[in-house]
Amino acid sequence: MRIIGNAEKAREVKAVASGVLPSGKPVVVNADGTVSVVAETAVSDSAGSPVVFENGGSAIYTSAAYDVNAGKIVIAYQDEGNSQYGTAIVGTVSGTSISFGTAVVFESAAAAFIKTAYDANSQKVVITYQDDGNSGSGTAIVGTVSGTSISFGTAVVYNSGSTTQIGITYDANAQKIVITYRDTPNSGYGTAVVGTVSGTSISFGSEVVFESASTAYTAITYDANAQKVVIAYKDLGNSNYGTAIVGTVSGTSISFGTAVVFESAKSDRNAIAYDASSQKVVIAYQDDGNSDYGTAIVGTVSGTSISFGSAVVFESADTRDISISYDESAQKVVIAYKDGGNTSAGTFITGAVSGTSISFGSPVVFESDNTDHTGSAYDSNNKKVVISYRDNGNSQYGTAVVVQAAGSVPNLTSDNYIGTAASGAPSGQGAKINIKGAVADVPSTGFNLSGASYNSVSFSVATQSTTPTALAFNSDGTKMYVGDYSDKVFYQYSLSSAFDVSSASYDSVSFSVTSQVTFLADVTFNNNGTKMYVVGDGNDTVFQYSLSSGFDLSSASYDSVSFNVSSQAASPQGISFNSDGTKMYIVCYNNNAVYQYTLSTGFDLSSASYSSVSFSISSQITQGQGISFNNDGTKMYVGGNATDKVFEYTLSSGFDLSSASYSNISFSVAGQETNPSSISFNSDGTRMYVVGYTNDSVFQYSTSASLTAGQSYYVQTDGTLSTTAGDPSVFAGTAVAATKLIVKG
Repeated sequence: MRIIGNAEKAREVKAVASGVLPSGKPVVVNADGTVSVVAETAVSDSAGSPVVFENGGSAIYTSAAYDVNAGKIVIAYQDEGNSQYGTAIVGTVSGTSISFGTAVVFESAAAAFIKTAYDANSQKVVITYQDDGNSGSGTAIVGTVSGTSISFGTAVVYNSGSTTQIGITYDANAQKIVITYRDTPNSGYGTAVVGTVSGTSISFGSEVVFESASTAYTAITYDANAQKVVIAYKDLGNSNYGTAIVGTVSGTSISFGTAVVFESAKSDRNAIAYDASSQKVVIAYQDDGNSDYGTAIVGTVSGTSISFGSAVVFESADTRDISISYDESAQKVVIAYKDGGNTSAGTFITGAVSGTSISFGSPVVFESDNTDHTGSAYDSNNKKVVISYRDNGNSQYGTAVVVQAAGSVPNLTSDNYIGTAASGAPSGQGAKINIKGAVADVPSTGFNLSGASYNSVSFSVATQSTTPTALAFNSDGTKMYVGDYSDKVFYQYSLSSAFDVSSASYDSVSFSVTSQVTFLADVTFNNNGTKMYVVGDGNDTVFQYSLSSGFDLSSASYDSVSFNVSSQAASPQGISFNSDGTKMYIVCYNNNAVYQYTLSTGFDLSSASYSSVSFSISSQITQGQGISFNNDGTKMYVGGNATDKVFEYTLSSGFDLSSASYSNISFSVAGQETNPSSISFNSDGTRMYVVGYTNDSVFQYSTSASLTAGQSYYVQTDGTLSTTAGDPSVFAGTAVAATKLIVKG
């Protein structure tokens, strides 16, 4: 890469493009000196190389937590090579590796059942354990991370007596630590206590019994949506059944709802985590009623109770030493365990929650030797999960490994961002890059649902259609098509100003599909308008039509070609294709899911088959309606009837539903249409259109993102600009006009 010589170009560099480089896009410099657009790359589940953190002897009861303030992983463990003392060490993640500082003793006695949590309010780490040097008392201590070391306050006892089977979490709403345990002196009852961190100390309220029977394998997490804690445990007073209970923290105390059985068999090695994307909890456990298989179940908290979906096996073998973390970047849970069916190898698997169920990828071995005492924590800065464990194949040393969950990885860092592309370039060709101080041209972008607004533009179709549910445009926006649910007729309109519905007029052209469709739900075309596809509610079928003159309804005729989707999508409501017609997508009203189909010949419905790929939208939508994609298939938009909203989903691999996740972005159209039935965009995504049968009109919205003069902007990991400094993100510069930005200030 070289700087151009003359003075006028002093704020511009030339470089070779790696990949297509569109004009105006943020750019990073690669290690080989080439430049690329800021983007995210799809990755699969993988593990880095194991790193020893304790080589002085066996490390057991390993537990991990991520200190958000320090940006470090803290691993606590019993150091059997040092009189079984309670010990902690600070780890720094870099890429797929981790390095460690010096181990620090927090308890100069044997410490067991060690668990760790991060208190976000005090920005401290809290370690709880059984202090065998003090009659096995339940004890907690506060740790402060500084650099690559950790220091501790004074240990505090919360239960005087043998305290085992300990769990810990942080309640973000109450800003308290909650510890659960088996209270051995009190008949082994399941008990909880609330802790308040102040400075380098912690104080506790009164102990509260949540199960008046002997308990084991207690695990706890915080449900941020319900603002409750959820405890999973084995209830020895009820046939060792897997059981859960919801707790509400108030001040320094906690109260509980009614216990609910999640596994009517003996459950061991319980682990629990909160999935923030689905707003559910996931319990992973060893199911003794099913050959000790590793099993998981999804729980939904409502008020002070919890309900469960069906249990799903993630490992068909004896599964022990289970830990679980939630990877917020991949929006998946990561379960680490000892696989008894594979020489007890250390293994992890990722699970994606959909509705009240969970599906799993393939297991990945992170340590081929016998492992146990696993712990795990998610590093939100590096977007990786760290697993700690005892490596029995290497002198029982304490070991850690960094694992990557399948998803997308950004190429953006604060070090490699250099500016914006001044001129577009194909891959391998020279490109001009605006660097610091240059005024760069940044074109407006489309498909911006987060910044959508109503244009106060609509067009009534009531004279033709009183129950409009289908909407489409031709490729240049000079024709619009509206289909009626009840009379099963399509109506054609002309727009004198492209994609401006205020300029629409009826062509007095219509086409009936009554002979094929029971109820007309949605419509779409192939790229040149010579094929039309209609999905019918009632007969659950897609029908194909030919137009001898592209996009001219007067030339339409039925091809006698159809494809039934009832095995997947009963009551289909929306239809869309990818850009070359080799994939078709149907959104279903009844079970609120999108289904993906393959066409071996593009846009030929007779070659269609189900891809066995679906994506649930039930966490957002109760009655799925229309569907649309952005141009490269990395964004999907689905309408929700009962919610009166359009929801946005991200696909890390374009047009691949298996890579979809909710982007937490939605836009309400309730002010215009309470039954949005079909969604469409103009060619560049700067406008969105919605039709529904409540107001019998097509409504037009702006989905264009332009700069605001004087506003600072940040490059996000997907290459878009935002006024929000996300994590991670890089300062891009300050806008001087709607399409101009001073690069890096």
